[in-house]
Amino acid sequence: MAALAPSGACPFCVGAQTVYAESPRWRLMRHADPVPLAGWMMLVAREHRSGLDAMSPDEAGEVGVALAAIAAAVRAETGCERTYSLTFNEAVPHLHLHVIPRHAGDASTTSWALADRYRATMRKETAPADAASAEQTARAVADRALPALATLGFVRV
Repeated sequence: MAALAPSGACPFCVGAQTVYAESPRWRLMRHADPVPLAGWMMLVAREHRSGLDAMSPDEAGEVGVALAAIAAAVRAETGCERTYSLTFNEAVPHLHLHVIPRHAGDASTTSWALADRYRATMRKETAPADAASAEQTARAVADRALPALATLGFVRV
């Protein structure tokens, strides 16, 4: 994930990453390069929020619906066994929720091993997902999720 820019600017606020779909309150993005796994998506609050406890009532009312739609699309597009959803908001202190594919045949995507894989990818000890594959998968996830996300006002960007 991209950390804060040297200027201290938030990469989500300054538009440093591709947005695949957006609503009045949310943006759908993929993990920034180097992406550890194709299908690693993020739901990002449009407003700069520090965490879940800082959400507006409207954001709080929509987050579960959005995550469920994105998780279903990630699962369908990647063929993963299930998905993980998590948020830290540490490297970038702007509310973003990760939706990550968990593949049954890949022990590096299980539980806390996923954190090890993430760190190894960032340190360039483990190869990231192919950038073209990650991009293609992200677009496919967005297309698949859009009908369900449209109920929240999402449109394809």
